[in-house]
Amino acid sequence: MALAPATRNKLLSVGTARIAAALVKHGLRRQSLTGLKPLSPFQDALVGEAATAVDACPPGAVLVMESSVTSAPVALLTRRKVAGVVSNSPLRNAAEIARAGLPAWQRPSGPPPQPLPLEAGDILFGDRGALLVIPATMAEQIAEEVVEAMAYEEFVAEQVSAGGGVYGLHIPSGENARRAFAAWRRMKGR
Repeated sequence: MALAPATRNKLLSVGTARIAAALVKHGLRRQSLTGLKPLSPFQDALVGEAATAVDACPPGAVLVMESSVTSAPVALLTRRKVAGVVSNSPLRNAAEIARAGLPAWQRPSGPPPQPLPLEAGDILFGDRGALLVIPATMAEQIAEEVVEAMAYEEFVAEQVSAGGGVYGLHIPSGENARRAFAAWRRMKGR
């Protein structure tokens, strides 16, 4: 199941902290791929569906490599316009991957790696904060929730900046808060 462009854009507009919080609300507490590090702290965010084989890695997907000696086929991946690379071991051609501008996450040298806890088709999202696994069936819902939460945070910040208090706003469950937020969204065209 390919990640819809609108869902991809929504996820790219937020960070791992907000996505992790939305996953926790759904009972998914251990969605971070611990031990993996970004190839560069300055690389673009990575988002795409996981593909476990080069020949099954369509445009926009993330190639997931699990072996002890890993070298990503950079020329092929850039031609296919993949979103990035995730490796459960050190990438031997890390410099080439970085030069190509492919976001990549790797496990630094160390003990033999354990298999990554993800399925082909799961959505991977990584930025400077972490690398998260979003179940494919929940990607659109999580994207909607985090964008909605960001909009509500912006609304509350504007209300407070304008001299209003947070009483009744910090929990968007009151009828007055819902009406004010709806009016704010109409005014902002959101």
